[in-house]
Amino acid sequence: MQRRVFVKSIGLVSVGAIAATPQVALAGNVNPMLSPLAGALYYTQAAPGRWAGKEGGHVPKIERNGNTIQATTGHEMDGHTHYIVKHILMDKNLEFAAEKLFDPENESPISEHDITGMKEMVFVVSLCNKHDAWLNSLLL
Repeated sequence: MQRRVFVKSIGLVSVGAIAATPQVALAGNVNPMLSPLAGALYYTQAAPGRWAGKEGGHVPKIERNGNTIQATTGHEMDGHTHYIVKHILMDKNLEFAAEKLFDPENESPISEHDITGMKEMVFVVSLCNKHDAWLNSLLL
């Protein structure tokens, strides 16, 4: 299965699983930050699941400056042994918008993305080769 389809399916599965729960609704969609899949299929600051204690080095920090966001993961890059593979940017509907692959030998896990035209919320996934996918969001 293509990775983009898989990441999008996380949101679609969440919608089907908890669509009746109003506190997780976000503009008619389910907020994956509050989904029961958080802490099980992917991880967040509030739901680190089996990786409790790893949040500081894995949850992407998102800062906005005008129509640009910068995502930073506070994770050391230990060559190909333990590193952040990439950041994935998704819009409010969990549609793929952009990604940045990292060279673990020469780069830090920092990416910049143009968010022109995006509304309400963006999501960033930080993918670690050992500790799975970590999700964060930013209200626009």
